Amino acid sequence: MACNNSEQRDMQIAKELLYSQFPTKFVWKKKERHWSLRKKGFTIGRLVHVPPNCGELYFMRIMLNHVKGPKCFEDIGTVDEYVCATFREACYKLGLIGDDREYIDAIKQAADWGSGFYLRNLFSNLLQSGKLSMPTTVWEETWQLLSDDILYRQRKLLKNPALQLTDEELKNYALMDIENSLQLNGSSLTRFQGMPLPDSSTTAHHRNTLVMDALSYDKKSLREENERQLSSMTDEQRSVYNEIMDAVLKNRGGVFFVYGYGGTGKTFIWRSLCSRIRSKGEIFVAVASSGIAATLIPGGVTAHSRLSIPLNVNEDSTCSQIKPGSDLTELLIRAKLIIWDEAPMTLKHSFEAVE
Repeated sequence: MACNNSEQRDMQIAKELLYSQFPTKFVWKKKERHWSLRKKGFTIGRLVHVPPNCGELYFMRIMLNHVKGPKCFEDIGTVDEYVCATFREACYKLGLIGDDREYIDAIKQAADWGSGFYLRNLFSNLLQSGKLSMPTTVWEETWQLLSDDILYRQRKLLKNPALQLTDEELKNYALMDIENSLQLNGSSLTRFQGMPLPDSSTTAHHRNTLVMDALSYDKKSLREENERQLSSMTDEQRSVYNEIMDAVLKNRGGVFFVYGYGGTGKTFIWRSLCSRIRSKGEIFVAVASSGIAATLIPGGVTAHSRLSIPLNVNEDSTCSQIKPGSDLTELLIRAKLIIWDEAPMTLKHSFEAVE
């Protein structure tokens, strides 16, 4: 339906008004549920006060004081024809809020003399103060400083000086500390839109000593070792290596039986697979039917020891430690590859017990 001249005039006037100015020119007719141009009287429009800790509501209020003629929420959050994901982002693009550079610099300066624990408390205090316009940006710029002491603390706590943590794990530990600090003051990271939340599942395995031992390797030296091993492989060894690694990388699963007389390089292939998988921060489980064979693979142990196979095994035997929720079960679930060296030396009942 086409608009008449009067409606077109009203729409043109509305397009030039801020949200708070609208009542000065228009009157809301309740029965008709329609805004009409004000013909007499005078009214002052105003916006209800919204404190900074209200998140998106606070930033929407800021935008309403700067956007003229919005017809919907998308109009409020549109800057130069770009629809922002959040009102906070829209405020930032219009320069209505700061870039938090002074707070980022403050954390970096404090890192020269303060511990990671102190910096995490500083960050949580800044969050609670409502001073940070873009807390996610501050976090991304400073998380390495905020988690500076995490690795040392975990090594000492777990009594594992060789422990290595990924960036994701470092972030999670730092976020858990920040969340604990906020909760002590009646707040939480969930109140700050865009801030990542700690994922307890990412670091839960740190309570499992079997998993921790399987991950505690120097990834850089293992990558270098793997490069040397690959350059020394024969075509036949490379073919076996590639087929197994392809199944591992694509999560296809599978059972491989590699055989050959002594000196053909079977153990060399195991070591190469081991260095490749562990260099990627994944778990490689190496077991052997004899103690001597187990010592030839880094981190190798006997099958009876690692898999809890009974000494007097029979057709009814089971591995008592492989049960839901146990540390050994978690280790096997997370393992990318399990090598069983000298397998033909083991009774078939042992394999049946493990299966």
